[in-house]
Amino acid sequence: MEPKVADVWSPLIQSLEGHTGNVVSAVFSPDGKLVASASNDKTVRLWDTPTEKQCAVLEGHTKTVTLAVFSPDGKLVASASKDKTVRLWDASTGKQCGVLEGHTSWVDSAVFSPDGKLVASAS
Repeated sequence: MEPKVADVWSPLIQSLEGHTGNVVSAVFSPDGKLVASASNDKTVRLWDTPTEKQCAVLEGHTKTVTLAVFSPDGKLVASASKDKTVRLWDASTGKQCGVLEGHTSWVDSAVFSPDGKLVASAS
């Protein structure tokens, strides 16, 4: 017997709400248990995918956060911003671990090396 399926499906499965500005990017953690969303409200928010609840607000950037990315092991989040910095965060606590400075314009990209020991950023 075939399963019963609705004739028309909504494209929306779940909505994660909490940012006060536009969401610029979103990314899953390597294990799929978290989502990090970056916004022009100057924050990154971490969401627990099984419960769909917000678990942390990462604050510290002074301008739009353009990107958030998880380290390969999922323990760190790097966030790039129009404030010309990349910030590193502990994904389990939401605490800031470091600030990478030196760009003379806004940062629009960041990536961890495969071993998670280095971060490259582009501006």
